[in-house]
Amino acid sequence: MAVPYLASLTGVLPFLITLIISFFFSVLIHLMIAEMAMRDSSSSQLVESFGKFLFRGRGAIFFTWFFFVMIVFAFLANLSAYIAGGGEILRDLISVPLWSGHFLTYIIAAGVVFFGLKAIGISEKYSVIGIFILVGILAAASLKLPFSISPAGRGGTNEILALYGMIMFSFAAFFSIPQLVEGLHWNKPLVPKAIILGISMNLVVVVIVTVFAAGISKEVTRVAITGWGKALGDWAFIFGSLFILLAMLTSYWSISFALAVILKERMNWGEKLSWFAATLPTLLIVITGISDFLGFMRLAGGSIALLFAIMVVPVLRAARKYGDVKDPEWKLGIFGNGFFQVLVIIAFLIMAVASMLKID
Repeated sequence: MAVPYLASLTGVLPFLITLIISFFFSVLIHLMIAEMAMRDSSSSQLVESFGKFLFRGRGAIFFTWFFFVMIVFAFLANLSAYIAGGGEILRDLISVPLWSGHFLTYIIAAGVVFFGLKAIGISEKYSVIGIFILVGILAAASLKLPFSISPAGRGGTNEILALYGMIMFSFAAFFSIPQLVEGLHWNKPLVPKAIILGISMNLVVVVIVTVFAAGISKEVTRVAITGWGKALGDWAFIFGSLFILLAMLTSYWSISFALAVILKERMNWGEKLSWFAATLPTLLIVITGISDFLGFMRLAGGSIALLFAIMVVPVLRAARKYGDVKDPEWKLGIFGNGFFQVLVIIAFLIMAVASMLKID
């Protein structure tokens, strides 16, 4: 929902070019993580895989724990953004105090994760269906209104970089890849197809939302549904708010579950304690009021991008050398060579910088 505003500042052509570049590098790094996961028969989460393959020798314990702390920090910032954003949506939808909205969002978000992976899978299945239905209804209604989109924007380099960082972050699902590899253990060649399909579905939603929000809104607002809803009417604001809420919840479910598994593996905790430690801090952080939705998103996007720019390529190379699966069922091929490895590092370093830019 932040992409349309940034796209309106850059114009159509820069948006399309940025979208294509972001899609390519997002798919590429997810496929690199998939190959790395396939070379590890233990089906570990990324923190454990990084520790196993990259952090070797005398400093292994220190670097593994350092990376673990940084990952937890980035996860909590990301998850806190969804609790903050969900609270704001519920406040506007059902006219409750903001703190009540945060609590209600937390109960729904963390409650599903409490019941485990099966409950998450069922909830995400129906939520994704709901997301596409809501987007389809909003898009269909938008076709009846005058449409105008500017081919050029007033923004410069900073706006293009900010747009790039936001799109890259909207495509990110790094920590779900080990779960995907494990879930498709019966036919691992399906993993890259599932990754490309998943990110492509995200791309379709981004394009639809951006085109219609920017095309019919009298003023393209920072949170796109505000301007889009005003153009269509009150009902559209309700539908759009539900769409955002479902999108936030699906992200919270998958990310908090991944964090709970990371905590379980690293700390040797039980499932319920790991769930508690992965979810409760996100509510506590939000109710302190130290930041808002966009602030948490920038913080999470920048920290995750920096970590992956530094870590993923060295870990992939180490997995190819030290992994206990020497000939996995699927390998990246030419797109995993040194040239593309360097490009991925550069792409995510730029994303880290871009995520920190504030656009007035």
